Amino acid sequence: MGFFSKIRESLDVRNYKIVDSQDYGRITQDHYSMRKTINDEYLHANSRASTPYPFMDTPDGSKIPMWRVAPNRMYELADYVGDLRAVIETIQREMFRNGIEVIPRYEHKCLVCLKEYEQKPLKEFLPLTKSRTGLAKEKLMCSACGNENPRKWTKPDPKNRQILQSLIEKRVNNNQQSLKLVARQAERDLDIIDGCYILVSRKWALKVLEEPDPLTGATKEAVDDIKISKLDEIIRIHPIQCSLIASDEATLGIGGDGKPRYICPQYEHRDHILEVPVCDKCGCKAFNAFLETNSVPYGVPLSSPKKMYYTQKEIIWIPGKYYPDVLYGNSPIQSVWKKVMSLMHQDEYMWKYFDKDRPPKSLLVMGSRNAESVASFMEKQRQGARQDPYMPRPILLNTDNVGQALQYVDLTPNFKELELNDLRKELRQIISTVYGVQPLFYGEQAKAGLGNEALQVTLTNRTIKWFQRFFNENFFDEITDILEIYDWKIELVTSEEIDELREEQVRGQKIDNTVKLYGMGFDVAFDGENNIQISQYPNPEKQEAMMGGGAGQNIGAGNNDKTTSSSPKKEGEAQQFDGQPKIARPSDKVGTGEGDPRGSGTGTTLSNKGMSKKDWDKFLKSIDED
Repeated sequence: MGFFSKIRESLDVRNYKIVDSQDYGRITQDHYSMRKTINDEYLHANSRASTPYPFMDTPDGSKIPMWRVAPNRMYELADYVGDLRAVIETIQREMFRNGIEVIPRYEHKCLVCLKEYEQKPLKEFLPLTKSRTGLAKEKLMCSACGNENPRKWTKPDPKNRQILQSLIEKRVNNNQQSLKLVARQAERDLDIIDGCYILVSRKWALKVLEEPDPLTGATKEAVDDIKISKLDEIIRIHPIQCSLIASDEATLGIGGDGKPRYICPQYEHRDHILEVPVCDKCGCKAFNAFLETNSVPYGVPLSSPKKMYYTQKEIIWIPGKYYPDVLYGNSPIQSVWKKVMSLMHQDEYMWKYFDKDRPPKSLLVMGSRNAESVASFMEKQRQGARQDPYMPRPILLNTDNVGQALQYVDLTPNFKELELNDLRKELRQIISTVYGVQPLFYGEQAKAGLGNEALQVTLTNRTIKWFQRFFNENFFDEITDILEIYDWKIELVTSEEIDELREEQVRGQKIDNTVKLYGMGFDVAFDGENNIQISQYPNPEKQEAMMGGGAGQNIGAGNNDKTTSSSPKKEGEAQQFDGQPKIARPSDKVGTGEGDPRGSGTGTTLSNKGMSKKDWDKFLKSIDED
């Protein structure tokens, strides 16, 4: 008993349990052999092929891509070369200039087939006035599965919208950054290195297990519920510090040796990688390791870099926007870096020409047979250059033909002969085309490439729309998934260039279409956001009224064979509204012609019956007799 008492005093009973020696041997002695067998079987049974790209493996099992241009070099080019930075800044400005908003994912959702509707899928017609006031009971029917059960329909919860709206408005990390600012950082990483890493750290709550886990022996585990393990902060991790833990087949969470990597849920215990799925310090069930930081050989700008590991539940990771891949993207700078370097060296050449180097404008070459005087002559030239750096520099040559030795060499560079303007314009055009941005958007005044400015705006708007849709799906949707909100979403407001006149034209066309639908019997109305709402089915009362006063009305009660003709009425037969008498003909006593048999006469649009010459002569003769 003393032996076991000593063990109990030295060990924490919350993390350990006294078991039979056979069980202990089965768990510990055979654990590594069993795990190796499982890993070998997994690797051989895996259907994946190995990745075709070469990677460098770190001691902890992460893989680092071997790019032609190192990541830190790409960031230097994007920061210090104005022509490249203008394109990247244009993309960010156009994507984020209208801000972000919270919108519902659907109006109604069928819980049977999970189909989402933007409007109410009504089974039958319901007037909009009754639908708003709630006087009539709405009957919904799914067009995909025919679901009519009112309990199997759902609508977005306003409480979830409140959570997302507060996330947008408040600061999301200790550095007082908003979600929009963190999103801009992520977009910039995508444009430069074609990848981004956003840390969504959480205050993991640990739950004590009633019994140790039979497979791992863990006595605690982290709670995945976001309401219990609350969100701590959202912050960007620089991509040059990150490397993904993956196997040769790009399977995440497994090292190159085929062994899984584990980490403790508590951040203070993540100073090393675990080989077993349980923490050796607190006995908590471990997470699968996904990301490693500060093991990158590209140079970490820190005096004492801190190594940290993260699980996939804590990282928003986008492996490529321009060139997606399984682990890392491929930056557009990899294909245009020579053109970017050419622009940078051109700037440096012009800068040095006008800077303190001050090269001589010309050389004066003179021949001389006395080679010994060259040394003393050079010293005199150095002293003269200190006094006047722009003076022509005479040079002595040891030559026999003194008469032909005098030469004048102009060293002033001719920028017009170099044609730098046209060359730089072409290089900028290629760089902007790779990114999908036209020259008009980053301040190019001359019509480079596509001369039609309207067409340039159209092409750039298409690119920005695609960028916004990609970012919404891969960044903001990941945040809502972490928060376990599936009925609302965060989106970037579209940035398409539409002037006010065009908006009014589009609105006018919508109103014209609405008028046509109203004439067909549909109910129309405006909602609270000045959007036109149209009923899903025509109004039966309106259709009945239209049929009652329209052509083809049945005037023979019970006799379907007798119907009015759809041809227009003859002159004088049509009856006006409100019971007024028929329209008088011009030749009638009360008509325009006051009984004149000639009708309305010539030059009018009224009825003109006309008379033959013989009848007209007879009519005139009768007047003379009277």
